[in-house]
Amino acid sequence: MTTIKGIDVSHWQGVIIWDKVAKDGVKFVFIKATEGTSYSKLSYFKDNAPKALVAGLKVGAYHYAKFATVAEAKAEAAYFLGSIRSFGLNYPAVLDLEENKKGANKKILTDAALAFLEAIEDAGHTAMLYTFKSFLEKQLDESRLKKYPLWIARYNSTLGRSADIWQHSEAGKVNGISTKVDLNLAYRDFTNTENIVKPSNPSDNTSTSYIVKKNDTLSLIAKKYNTTVKSLVSLNGIKNPDIINIGMKLKVTGSTTTSTTNGTKKYHIVKGGDTVSALVKKYGSSASQIKTWNSLKNIDKIYVGQKLRVK
Repeated sequence: MTTIKGIDVSHWQGVIIWDKVAKDGVKFVFIKATEGTSYSKLSYFKDNAPKALVAGLKVGAYHYAKFATVAEAKAEAAYFLGSIRSFGLNYPAVLDLEENKKGANKKILTDAALAFLEAIEDAGHTAMLYTFKSFLEKQLDESRLKKYPLWIARYNSTLGRSADIWQHSEAGKVNGISTKVDLNLAYRDFTNTENIVKPSNPSDNTSTSYIVKKNDTLSLIAKKYNTTVKSLVSLNGIKNPDIINIGMKLKVTGSTTTSTTNGTKKYHIVKGGDTVSALVKKYGSSASQIKTWNSLKNIDKIYVGQKLRVK
């Protein structure tokens, strides 16, 4: 069976030279983004995710869970999504569930895990569960979680069960990282092309986002996409137009209007917290119209970054 070599890191790994990591055969990395509903080391993810992407690695993010109820899980999911939203990640967004300090029973903890994973999926990411083999088999109802890819930690000579990724060591060595690091083997490629936002022809009206590269400026991006710096600042909530980060995902087209013989079409780029009912109220259309215009299978599932016709 062909496997893909990867690692996962957090602030404990310190400064990482990502070019060296890539040259050592590492193909993907999961970087810790958040924990609970606050995390003092969030800057580590924000600094390293763009650098890993530029080095050519597939990059995912993970959240260390502390929840014990559905309400807590939803709050943690919202915090996680808000923290990774501006990055062009091209590997799964992961729920790291390995503790049950509040003693939730199996059903309640599984309910909470599902609420978190569904929120990640609804936001347009590939949602994945990470946990230890023993935790999955004793603390969770695995039969209810089969829909989601599974990343299992077991530091043994064999995995001993089915999984999509095996974290087989917590004491690996990789060039470019001065500390020990977790080593992983993926049994399939999780590159999600729907999550990769590539620069495309500016005349292509389906292009809505751009991943910032080295030496980019807002003025250069504005020129490339026939828009203005002011528009980019407004669309992306940028505080300082002179500061944009490598790997940052920028919206380059927002709510636009296009004249037609029948009137005006309006489009909306879905943001966190948006619902079809909210769009109906905002734009005066009906839910059935929005569903038809956009070929939506389920109007309760729209995704951050999705371009919807709303009028």
